[in-house]
Amino acid sequence: MSQILGDKEQKEKEALVKKVMAFRRHLHRHPELSFSEYKTSEYVAEILEDAGIEVERHVAGTGVVGLIKGHAPGKTIALRADMDALPIEEQTGLDFASANSGVMHACGHDFHMAILLGAALFLNENKEKIHGAVKLIFQPGEEKLTGAKKMIEAGVLENPAVDAIIALHCWPELPAGMIGVRKGPITAAADFIEIDIKGKAGHAAHPEQCVDPIVIAGHIVSILQTVISREVAPTDPAVLTIGQISGGTAPNVIPSEVKLTGMIRTVNPELQKKMPGMIKRIVTKAAESMNGAADVSYTSATPPLISDDNMVALIDDVVTNILGKDRLVYLENPSLGSEDFSFYAENKPGVLFRLGTHNETEASKFPLHNSRVIFEEKALMTGVSVISEAAVRYLI
Repeated sequence: MSQILGDKEQKEKEALVKKVMAFRRHLHRHPELSFSEYKTSEYVAEILEDAGIEVERHVAGTGVVGLIKGHAPGKTIALRADMDALPIEEQTGLDFASANSGVMHACGHDFHMAILLGAALFLNENKEKIHGAVKLIFQPGEEKLTGAKKMIEAGVLENPAVDAIIALHCWPELPAGMIGVRKGPITAAADFIEIDIKGKAGHAAHPEQCVDPIVIAGHIVSILQTVISREVAPTDPAVLTIGQISGGTAPNVIPSEVKLTGMIRTVNPELQKKMPGMIKRIVTKAAESMNGAADVSYTSATPPLISDDNMVALIDDVVTNILGKDRLVYLENPSLGSEDFSFYAENKPGVLFRLGTHNETEASKFPLHNSRVIFEEKALMTGVSVISEAAVRYLI
């Protein structure tokens, strides 16, 4: 399990493996949506309390924070797991598939929680060998990209003050048991846009008497793509997606208004700052050129997640020493997906590492958020080992 803490007896190892798997299966079977993780948080809190770990419940609503104090004073390392599931109808056919209709742990948060619970039990049993403290953060609402910010506002990085923070995320693109890291950005910033296009309503037979916001909307959807293709460097990853168009009530009526909503994802903080101006300019000018008008609402949800180089080096050292160099991969490109762990990493030195979860089956290679994705459970103890060892090494 850990070179520093020493190998546990085989029976103890096997018992921990069984517990972690049981945690994962229970959590997978009982998923809950963002900020409604009531039973999930109670389950997590009870396991920690039964182990004698100091627990704070109802943090930022449904969050749970545990604290393991070592035998001697020192720094504080935080370990974070997200708790919420997705509004997806599960189609895996697993014996422990979701019992909650229309809700599924399709992003691996059940894995994340089970791994952190396993690490908590392991570290708590060996706390006499720990200098400082380990803070266990079980966070709600990651899928809404607001849970981390709410937890920080609730004070989870204080009392005691956190010096650094680590998280992991399941990654079906890597084989089970592999660990992926990346220096610099590993996930993208996520921003939301809402565009209200104003026209002039009328009869579909007389478009010359109207200003058609649907035609304007079509033009805007198309021309917005030039922001990425012509105003952003090809070497600077960015994605602009219009995911929803709302407007019109009948086929023979030109409406007065159309609404577009979408997302922008960037990995460069400076580009993220420039995006609102570029989008507002293109949208408003395009609408005016067709005798309409448009209002743009732009909301920055998360910054890009940029891992600290020293924390990446810590994970590299841990994996190399306890698993072997062949189990570590440096990821070439960041994901354009987003992770609100970025808020923690903005405040403290942090790292998020990828935990490989695919085996030879097709289902294990489906992407995150797929209703049929199945994560290889053999990766659970890899996650426990790496995050536990990283915590201990940081506190030396």
